[in-house]
Amino acid sequence: MKSVKSVFMNQAKPNTHRKRGVVGVIFRHERLLIIRRSLTVAAPGKLCLPGGGIEAGESETDALVREMQEELAIDVDPVRLCWRSVTGWGTELAWWLADLGHDITPVANPEEVAEVHWMCRNEIRTAHQMLPSLPKFLDAWERGEIKLPVG
Repeated sequence: MKSVKSVFMNQAKPNTHRKRGVVGVIFRHERLLIIRRSLTVAAPGKLCLPGGGIEAGESETDALVREMQEELAIDVDPVRLCWRSVTGWGTELAWWLADLGHDITPVANPEEVAEVHWMCRNEIRTAHQMLPSLPKFLDAWERGEIKLPVG
């Protein structure tokens, strides 16, 4: 008969490491770069800011640059961390303000992004089907918890 200790030692340990992600906060003419996720990724068809998972050993800024290239074929310059949040499913998000050259046009990678939009805060507020993190970001911005270059 196995002891209680040996039974527990043979069970898989729960994963206590949270998944981490990065979000790009990119403005052009006081409008935010917003994407609609493709139908083949998690949370299909939802509006959100562009971003994705941080890979093992990758810095937040490296992940930001890589994700913007993968999703939208754009090169961005990380400026500064502007907010941190945790999603309802436990993913830790780092929201990074980033610069994008005015002559650069994002091109959606159809495997990840269905649509690309430049939207003002009020347009985002009235949009449908967005990830829950987006209105929370807007709320924090409106409360003054997030300092951004536009009001």
